[in-house]
Amino acid sequence: MFKLPECPYCGKKLGYKASASLMSGKTMKCRKCGKLSQVKYRARCVKLAVVFAALLITLNTLMLFSENNKTLLPNIILTVGVIIIYLALTPLNVRLFEIEGQRDPEPKRKKNRRRHKKTKYNEVEFDENPLKGTTFD
Repeated sequence: MFKLPECPYCGKKLGYKASASLMSGKTMKCRKCGKLSQVKYRARCVKLAVVFAALLITLNTLMLFSENNKTLLPNIILTVGVIIIYLALTPLNVRLFEIEGQRDPEPKRKKNRRRHKKTKYNEVEFDENPLKGTTFD
């Protein structure tokens, strides 16, 4: 789930900083192959945000009611820490997809002409008893 994106055409992996900078645009041009690819990350980030929000609500509620704290400082520290972790994980959710018309067509391959060639010996028949009429008969 959490891995750095790679070019769908040539397979080049991008770095963490490059992945973070991709989040501002909708397309990316690969430096290796020079082709455009579509950037998608929002759906994955929303799912991750929902999980982190549920975790934060649960932990803050447990901390608030289980301990006799006179301040909210531990809850604030926990919340800021989880938000920093979320922001650090979002560039790992970026995925690159092909744009139609960018991929090179497959090269035509030569046909194997001998494979389809008919043999001359289609009408050859074998005797059921090859030893008939010999000394072994």
